[in-house]
Amino acid sequence: MKKLVYALVYYSIAPFLYFFSILPWPVLFLVSDISFVLLYYIFGYRRDVVTMNLKNSFPEKSEDELKRIGFRFYRYFTDIVFESLKLITMSQEQKITRCKMDTDTLELLKDLYSKGRSGILVMGHYGNWEYCPSGLPPQIDFQSYVIYHPLSNPYFDRIMARIRTSTSCKLYTMKETLKGMMANRNELNLTAILSDQTPGSKGAHWMQFLNQDTAVFNGTEKIAHKLGIAVIYGCMERVKRGKYMYHTTLICEDASKTMPGEITERHVRLLEADIRKTPEYWLWTHRRWKHKRENKVETEA
Repeated sequence: MKKLVYALVYYSIAPFLYFFSILPWPVLFLVSDISFVLLYYIFGYRRDVVTMNLKNSFPEKSEDELKRIGFRFYRYFTDIVFESLKLITMSQEQKITRCKMDTDTLELLKDLYSKGRSGILVMGHYGNWEYCPSGLPPQIDFQSYVIYHPLSNPYFDRIMARIRTSTSCKLYTMKETLKGMMANRNELNLTAILSDQTPGSKGAHWMQFLNQDTAVFNGTEKIAHKLGIAVIYGCMERVKRGKYMYHTTLICEDASKTMPGEITERHVRLLEADIRKTPEYWLWTHRRWKHKRENKVETEA
């Protein structure tokens, strides 16, 4: 019965997704503008969550400043949705032109490859993260992987998998990440992970992030340390609507030589700096701080 429901939902919605995907960019952004008006002014999608997150993250800002950030966020949020739909029918060549790497990043990846060092590309929900697999140009020889959480509806999950693998990128589900990376440890590869999702309170690394006590996944650091690979922080800078540029910062070439917590602290601080610089590009609708630290006597990071 559940499979039938999934199928009915998919075949009811899929034609609209493909329709939006084939629209010319100017028309697509016009639809995005209309959707913004509906989402922001009519439906108020998660306005309470966004308002609370912004207020707690930027206590130094006035109410008017926070409202302007929230307004700009929703304008960008609808663009993310329709830009991502466009990926369904975009060719590999078009994807590469829409998301490029800066010169320093190209040189960094070439240097790591020449040294025979695989790496983890740590990113946040900043910019359009769905364009991440699209940004690896042909001159990068790494086999690329993306870690993802499968959708409950298998039909929509196949669409997302096709989007993320159409540029020779491969996938690991979150549950199979360690097993897959261990199996491929002799292959030169680059694995992208979104690190700012919300872990449970137990076993997480706790630190101050955007003025709040925050649980952070430390699995990325543990895997990198176990494999002795490089860790790179990646930022998706929006050049203009529908176009992005990768900027990266090398955190370490060999994670096994770092101190516990060092990698996690560094990539979170880099993300925080980008958010403070252009806050509307982060995913403020996410309930990032829904968990509280259970052991209050834990040492502050």
